[in-house]
Amino acid sequence: MSRIICGDYQRVLPGLAWAKTAFADPPDNLGIEYEGGVPDKRQDYIDWLRDVVYYTLKRGPAVFWLSHYHKHTIPLLQSGLDVFGYDMRLFLWRFTFGQHQERDCGNGYRPILRFSRPGMTWNTDDIRVPSARQEKYGDKRANPVGRVPDDVWEFPRVCGTFHERRKWHPNQHPEALIERIVRMSGGPVIDLFAGTFTVDRVCRRLGIDCTSIEISPYYCEQYEKELKGG
Repeated sequence: MSRIICGDYQRVLPGLAWAKTAFADPPDNLGIEYEGGVPDKRQDYIDWLRDVVYYTLKRGPAVFWLSHYHKHTIPLLQSGLDVFGYDMRLFLWRFTFGQHQERDCGNGYRPILRFSRPGMTWNTDDIRVPSARQEKYGDKRANPVGRVPDDVWEFPRVCGTFHERRKWHPNQHPEALIERIVRMSGGPVIDLFAGTFTVDRVCRRLGIDCTSIEISPYYCEQYEKELKGG
């Protein structure tokens, strides 16, 4: 079952049933207009992002994935995790098709933080990938079902020419990345900042219950049109 709720996550979350997995790709403070508002100053934004995490962890999901670009938040978030009893692990989304820079090396990754309850069981068999032993060397010692990927995940950014790109939103995570997160963690799933509704789209394909929260009526309307075939 999929639910789309147009509203602020802080007002919506208390009325929702428990979900095993929570996911958040909050708007970045990069000058992009976003309905609902995001703090402009870096420290104010970091404090806001910390509040997003703490508020979500209070709701008690088994696992919470946070995609963000501020590495400065990591020590701040670690300092408060003892209150909630979660473990934190850093993953890196290594992407191709990054923005080219002439004066310095461009950015080629995005941090993704995973907060999980101790003893969490991961669906690692659902995310296995072919190993180099299998693909490159034909090594008979390779596990025929593939290997569990490490914590650096390589997926291309969603460019404007890609079929999955939703042009009515300024940015978008690739469906393959979201699919790995959802498969690994399991459902039901709550997406706090639905945006292009990529999480919902993936969950529908996998048959996993998903509740999507989005503060922007415009984004909600665009996705509703898509679901109706418009």
